[in-house]
Amino acid sequence: MLILWEVNKLYNDVLKDFLKKAFENGLIEAVIAPAATDNSYTYALITKKEDVEKLTPIAPVMQWNGADMIRRITRLKPAKRKTLAILRPCEARTYKELIKFNQINPENFYILTYDCPGTIHARNYVYEQTPVEELIESMKKGEISDKVRESCRVCEYPTPIKGVGDIGFGIVNTDKPVFFSLTDRGKDFLVKMEIQEGERDDSAWVEMHRKNREKWLEEERITGGRKGIEKFLAQCMNCHNCKDMCPICFCKECFFEDHSVFDYESEKFYNWADDKDGIRLPTDKTLFHVGRLIHMGTSCVGCGLCQQACPVDIPLYRLFGIVGNDLQKVFDYKPGVNDDLPPIMEFREEEFEEFVGLNGGED
Repeated sequence: MLILWEVNKLYNDVLKDFLKKAFENGLIEAVIAPAATDNSYTYALITKKEDVEKLTPIAPVMQWNGADMIRRITRLKPAKRKTLAILRPCEARTYKELIKFNQINPENFYILTYDCPGTIHARNYVYEQTPVEELIESMKKGEISDKVRESCRVCEYPTPIKGVGDIGFGIVNTDKPVFFSLTDRGKDFLVKMEIQEGERDDSAWVEMHRKNREKWLEEERITGGRKGIEKFLAQCMNCHNCKDMCPICFCKECFFEDHSVFDYESEKFYNWADDKDGIRLPTDKTLFHVGRLIHMGTSCVGCGLCQQACPVDIPLYRLFGIVGNDLQKVFDYKPGVNDDLPPIMEFREEEFEEFVGLNGGED
């Protein structure tokens, strides 16, 4: 039996030993995982065992969604090399969701995901480089660090889920880390690694996040209809950073990037101003966010990168996350968790029958 854990050994070192052994056993030929830069972390693709030391598998910053990196690698052709990617739970759910959208080819990929302590806002990390061990220590005490991002504090699934990813790495509520399978492929992988599967109770960690989420959904909801949304987005610079960082916004040609769509004859602007006692300029700012909600709301996995990307710190996850949660309830759909197709991809004749007139009216 392979023993990777030693007293006082860092969790990242355990994972790096795991990766080295997987290379040695011929189970993998490449790894995708976070790696440190000068003052942040980014994703790296390595193909040699000796390069494992360059990685920080559990990083304190989430600069990108790792599933989006896999999309970029596999969208045109599947990977020919056996690759293991280390993803946070929200990224693992994104991976599963993007497979449904035919944006990722999972051939030759293994996904390892872990109990997540949360991540620090990338901009904050530049000024205070908190080590991930501090976040993990808070988690081991049963506390969510006050340094992690808002979306992390209200995450609905902060730990691995069966069927989402292949291998789980458990560190919450256990004296030593444990590996466990999430799929049959993951079970076979651990057998070949000669690692005995372990157990840990993550229920308290999950419940803490879900209580935070219930309170957040109630207290941070945007009210006031159109005027409320316009007020919420008042500082928006229309930069579209939120779209660019969203892993679900994967369209190569985006309606909102074709600026000619919003070119109107001058008199139209004056007429709108007459009708509405003045208008906000540019006129397409709110439409952009509402349009994005329509496209990606049912598949929002809650990674919160939209909010992190905003240069004026609009708490955008309160818009996309809360409205997305409402939409997902309507369709009884959990992105990256359910096995069925996203609602935007599938029409069901029996949907919304409670609305009068949908099927031709009442008899």
